[in-house]
Amino acid sequence: MIFLGLFIFFVCMFAYLRHKSTAAEEAAAESFWNRENEANHTRRKDISGLPYITIPLADFPMGIYDNPELKKYEETLQSLAGQKILNLGGKTNTDLKLEYGVANLETLCACDENYTTLCRTIYEYAECLKKLGHDAEAVRVLEYGISCGSDHSGNYRMLADYYLNARDSDALDRLLIAARALESPRQNAIVAMLEEKVNA
Repeated sequence: MIFLGLFIFFVCMFAYLRHKSTAAEEAAAESFWNRENEANHTRRKDISGLPYITIPLADFPMGIYDNPELKKYEETLQSLAGQKILNLGGKTNTDLKLEYGVANLETLCACDENYTTLCRTIYEYAECLKKLGHDAEAVRVLEYGISCGSDHSGNYRMLADYYLNARDSDALDRLLIAARALESPRQNAIVAMLEEKVNA
């Protein structure tokens, strides 16, 4: 009799939890579609004043070293310099439509894709410079990556290694502050990596 009572209790509890879970999922889905519907009817807003990112090509060793790999990255940077770039990390398409209007979505997505390309290219360009023995130039490029909010872990790792070798504790502190200020899913991992290097 006790076992029957326990069995009935667990069956009822399972049914209750399943119903609760289904209700929560339905509420979340309804909220999403209501928000998406509102986003799809949001009017275009002025995006000319957004914090577009510029690339300081004059600060980079553009064309100084005769290397085909470097040239490839420099050509990418030159191409990006003529386009609009925005760091929109963490914002969904729905967020963008609600904030700036559905008519701006394609433009904003292109700006964000340019930013992703920029962060990757900055890291690869610096890595190539370092490989060729141009450490000072590599650091200059990497520091620009940090200044424009890159969340590429390699950018932070290479700079941390350089600062550690140079015994530049002030620069390391600034790097950690920048990492902690990141608004990115990678922030915790980057901070943990830097703290491990600093405390090693």
